[in-house]
Amino acid sequence: MSKVQQEVPEVYSTEDNRFLDISERSPFLTSIGSGWSDINLASFDLPAAQMLEYSLDQYGIGINIGQGFQLERVLEGTLQQGFLPPGGSCLCPSYHHQAYRWDRRNQIIYLNLAPELLSLQATALLKTDCVEVIPQFAVQDQLIYQIGLALQAELRSQGSGGCLYAETMANALAVHILRHYSSQGHRILNYNGGVAQHKLRLVIDYINDNLEHELSLKELAAIAQMSQYHFCRAFKQATRLSPHQYLIQQRVERAKQLLQKGGMSLGAVAIACGFTHQSHLHRHFKRLTGVTPKTFLNS
Repeated sequence: MSKVQQEVPEVYSTEDNRFLDISERSPFLTSIGSGWSDINLASFDLPAAQMLEYSLDQYGIGINIGQGFQLERVLEGTLQQGFLPPGGSCLCPSYHHQAYRWDRRNQIIYLNLAPELLSLQATALLKTDCVEVIPQFAVQDQLIYQIGLALQAELRSQGSGGCLYAETMANALAVHILRHYSSQGHRILNYNGGVAQHKLRLVIDYINDNLEHELSLKELAAIAQMSQYHFCRAFKQATRLSPHQYLIQQRVERAKQLLQKGGMSLGAVAIACGFTHQSHLHRHFKRLTGVTPKTFLNS
């Protein structure tokens, strides 16, 4: 693939998903308008084509969720080519000039990750934000693949607690990239510390007092006075649940209380507990209790 001789689009705007600014195809699913922070997702069904050279102000991760195909990438003037297998991915750091060409129809999840999140995690884990992320081409990384699928599934379901879930996945992805694809990844050690009981109590009380609101990982970690990464690990160590799992569990418990109290429709109970609509209450209630809200109400 020859390098195109023209002005390179520098997509440094503050739009929700920079990839959409330079893609000629519309995604069939996008996180724009979902309220996610630090990470954005766009899912594409693309015919054989090429993408002219561009540059983004965020980290870009393309994940192949369909059949394998031949891929060419010109990154900073260097040609890379090979087979991108099902589940394979490519990683490009921010502000790198890149161009692509592929030989057949494919299905791709494209993630944009905010540089600020990488810097925040690098500071927490390495005590420096001066870390170089190394570009990757056609790597098979099961965790990146699973995070992409999980975020796509969450976006499709429009589930309650979606922002907290997306933030948790974004932080896990950022740490994974720093650990495995950065110049200082060997310095990152597993975190085995805990969270002080009084801080855990503050977080739990805050969650229970705000079940009807959209909660963010950033605000919960701030209450515990911990980095988001360390907070997630410490919270799960203490409760055996991720913050998102605990939030859903408590919303279902609140729903049980309101159903037993009576006087509210199922739709009203769902909204009062922080579920976006009744079907989400139904799905999580049955998953955690084994019965539907209606069956529980009539028992």
